[in-house]
Amino acid sequence: MTPQRTASNKSQTDEVVNLPQEVSDAITEIGGLDRLLKVTKPEDVNAEIKLHRILSDKTRLVILRAIRECDLCPCILKVLLNISNSRLSYHLMVLEKAGLVTWYKQKNWRVYSITEKGRAV
Repeated sequence: MTPQRTASNKSQTDEVVNLPQEVSDAITEIGGLDRLLKVTKPEDVNAEIKLHRILSDKTRLVILRAIRECDLCPCILKVLLNISNSRLSYHLMVLEKAGLVTWYKQKNWRVYSITEKGRAV
């Protein structure tokens, strides 16, 4: 059943009428249509799209999985992935800008570790 919308100036929570009872109950249970509008804001959806694009690359997923196991230096990642330094640097930069990995200096080495955000994906 398709919801029907009214043409009046009522609030958006009052616009949808003739809903199936279970849908109406579910919307009420989560806090109303205003709550749905908050969790589906275009800027939040766009940020999620960006994250999914970052995660859709096989190389970046392998890097994340490896670094999730333990902190690693680029030399190990390069061997693991069999890619050039420039390609590895690019993928690490993308992951770092997304806040999924970070690095720290250990003598002359950069050591990459996963962030809490990276663990959550």
